[in-house]
Amino acid sequence: MSTGFLAVDSGGSGLRVVVGTIGDGDGGHGPLGRRVSRDPVRTGAHGIDPGHLLGQLLPMARALTAESDVTRIDTVVVGAAGLATLGDALRAELPGALARELGVRKVALVADAVTAYVGALGPRAGAVVAAGTGLIAVGTDLTRWRRADGWG
Repeated sequence: MSTGFLAVDSGGSGLRVVVGTIGDGDGGHGPLGRRVSRDPVRTGAHGIDPGHLLGQLLPMARALTAESDVTRIDTVVVGAAGLATLGDALRAELPGALARELGVRKVALVADAVTAYVGALGPRAGAVVAAGTGLIAVGTDLTRWRRADGWG
């Protein structure tokens, strides 16, 4: 039995999902498969639409696990554009739905700028600019965070 993770990027140009495993130091870890949807997750009166995200994510996750040696998803990390200002419904609904549908035990929901930062700089001080369908800059001196984007 192989326990894995899902890494999800939800932005203005669509939804990208990776399934992978964390190895025990023997090099047997990392991404095992990827899926992409060019259909951006909708937003509405309550912000990012969790039903629309799940409607895309769950089939992708099930297909990825079926194609890989991952038999159980333990952790899901979602980097979502607009999460800071439009993420209330997503924060309220996504963890329970992922636990129910996939058996997920840990969920991290962060703004897509945070996942860009961690991917580029890890735990160091610095700043990144994420330029895609939208534009956001985020940075830290390790004592406080700052961000600037189209929302102010």
